[in-house]
Amino acid sequence: MKVADQRIAQINSELSTQKVIQKHCDSYRLCRKVIEDCKSAKNPKAYRTKHQAEYQLHDSLKKELQDLGVTKIPSSNKVQKLIENLESELAATVREKQEFQKKQKTLDIIKQNFTALLNAPEMQVPVSGKELAL
Repeated sequence: MKVADQRIAQINSELSTQKVIQKHCDSYRLCRKVIEDCKSAKNPKAYRTKHQAEYQLHDSLKKELQDLGVTKIPSSNKVQKLIENLESELAATVREKQEFQKKQKTLDIIKQNFTALLNAPEMQVPVSGKELAL
């Protein structure tokens, strides 16, 4: 059960990281489009001034993605598929842990019964005279 708990924690961590990466990548793509549109703008300086917030967000998202180990922006489908795989692995691991818990509960009951039997006072069967003769 400890291994299952550790794996669940690990999957949850990976899952939350992938969701952050997905959110950052989606936002990065939107900002990237604004930056690329600057190339076709009549007045690039004015365009950049007007879209300064997008430029700053683009830079901060790029840095955060690098900090998360993302060097190439993955497709939305790829990240979504990874998230779905992690979610199904998490569900399977949770089911496995529940099965372990059921087995542990059964073993605990068996142990309690066995201990009770071992600690029970010995029962003495009365011996009658007739039984001794046989």
